[in-house]
Amino acid sequence: MTAVLTGELNADGSQIVLAASGDINDLHMIAGRLQLLTPQVKVVKDAAGNVLGSGNIAVTALTWPAVVQLGRSFGNGYGTCWRPQSRLRGWMADEAARRVMTPPPLPDGICPPHLIPRDYQREDAAAFAAAGKGMLLHDPGLGKTVIAILGIEARRRAGTGIFPMIIVVPNWDVADVWDSHIRAWAPGWPAPVMHKGANRARVRRWTHRRYILITTYATARLDSRDDSALLPGLRAATAIADEAHMIGNGDSQQSKAWQLISAHALTVGEASGTMITHNAKNIYPALKALDKKSWPSWERVRPRYIATRRSDDGYAENITGLRPEMQGEFFACLKGQLIRRAKADVLPELPPKIYSVRRPEMPPGWRRAYETMEHDMLAALPDGGELPVMSILAQLTRLSQLASSAADVEVTMELNDLGIEVPHYHVTLRRPCWKAESLLGYLGEREGLPTAVFTESRQLAMLTGEYCEEAGLRCGYITGEGPRRDGGPPVTRKSRVQAREDFQAGKLDVIICTAGAGGVGITLTRASAAAMLQRSWQLDLGLQPEDRLHRIGQLADHVEITDFVTQHTIDQRRREVLRDKAGQLGQFIRDPRFVRELLGGLK
Repeated sequence: MTAVLTGELNADGSQIVLAASGDINDLHMIAGRLQLLTPQVKVVKDAAGNVLGSGNIAVTALTWPAVVQLGRSFGNGYGTCWRPQSRLRGWMADEAARRVMTPPPLPDGICPPHLIPRDYQREDAAAFAAAGKGMLLHDPGLGKTVIAILGIEARRRAGTGIFPMIIVVPNWDVADVWDSHIRAWAPGWPAPVMHKGANRARVRRWTHRRYILITTYATARLDSRDDSALLPGLRAATAIADEAHMIGNGDSQQSKAWQLISAHALTVGEASGTMITHNAKNIYPALKALDKKSWPSWERVRPRYIATRRSDDGYAENITGLRPEMQGEFFACLKGQLIRRAKADVLPELPPKIYSVRRPEMPPGWRRAYETMEHDMLAALPDGGELPVMSILAQLTRLSQLASSAADVEVTMELNDLGIEVPHYHVTLRRPCWKAESLLGYLGEREGLPTAVFTESRQLAMLTGEYCEEAGLRCGYITGEGPRRDGGPPVTRKSRVQAREDFQAGKLDVIICTAGAGGVGITLTRASAAAMLQRSWQLDLGLQPEDRLHRIGQLADHVEITDFVTQHTIDQRRREVLRDKAGQLGQFIRDPRFVRELLGGLK
């Protein structure tokens, strides 16, 4: 006899009550399989810890992932007959229709008359409005900000409260973009307030709730230590995380801050073109913020959906992506909540990207110094399982600097987290800089065409700027704040904004950016070429700089992407690591083109 598992809503419709019939072995089998679902399931047991006889054996929260997983776990072919009862069947039918059917179009007059969104932006804003909580995973440059604003306004017009609203961004330059877009696309909303400075707590004294706060992840983590802290205590009705890959480390304070800020919101949006920056675990914090009842812990998600393999030494377990046999169920659980477009599908008018690689040669004397330093700094290059002599990020950053330019290196001995004394390397770049020299040759071939230059290191950016200015080029800087090497005006937030505006207006020949300051959230479409002196090891900062140029507003007939890869150095390893990470992101966004087209397919 096949065991039967039935499910019905409880009295208030918040939980699924599960009942089973069958012999005791069947009941133990059902109880064990229920524990493999990602939603928390409470199995009813007797005082001795045994599953009770036939009847109500478990309860779980009513969520869409719960019913999807119940159907897949106990459907035909699993030795158990799954029979949802009438009220639960009705809820499942309504929820499936809501997630599958084309959402209602945006209301007429939702945009100011002088602004016309693209068709895909209207469709995706309507989808976000219908979902209420979702991820906007569009390629960079497709207007996720506009889509989010229109979707939120559609929810307001449908009767959902949207204020107070908290928008979390990577930096204040991106905050300015949100501010200008809200003022343009939603003039009926209150003017956004930048949540920063010593007077941030003033918001607690506001007697109304119709306000919008824009803040950075750095500030959010200061004001979100627990549920009663400043930002979580505001009980935001709408919470938006821009560049949401920045919450991908679930152990980080800014990720925990986002969980608290979004916990009570009726509308939650998480926007990123590169949600995975390391491996598939990066998506878990975003899932939890969307639906904590369905995705309560990584320990429940990992065994059900995540593929792993043992490292070569047998000690570490490396994440390789989603389990292929569980992808169908995983994406069924998220139906309607993952909204994505690729540029190739909606902006055919954009020019093609043309990739090339230049390989500067390191002078022989510095080659010997580099190889010695590489040997001393690394126990092994990172592939997830090796043990570094110092932190992975620090050693890779310094080696990348040494692959770009001559440097003075000071070594000090410092205690690591285990109390062991290890060498710490202080690198100061100086001339000659073979990447800057190679760049000048490249710029000379372009005959004055505007170019955006990207580095990971601020030191390299400023040194490169010296070379360019000495060659008579007009340069602007979008880097971290601080002094310049040559004693020129320091880089400030105000100077970054001015540099971007001057470049777009044709007043500069070259704009020099670090990936952290200029790689996300801004537009540099006057440039028809990106010179990548360094790419970040992080997938988002490694790839998104290209899309500052290749986006709506680009008028050139093609966009050149040129990587400067010093021969026989860690630069090449960086490209291999980015491909490995991109494979998992391509699986999550379900677009094989992402990996195939990465870095132009060049080695």
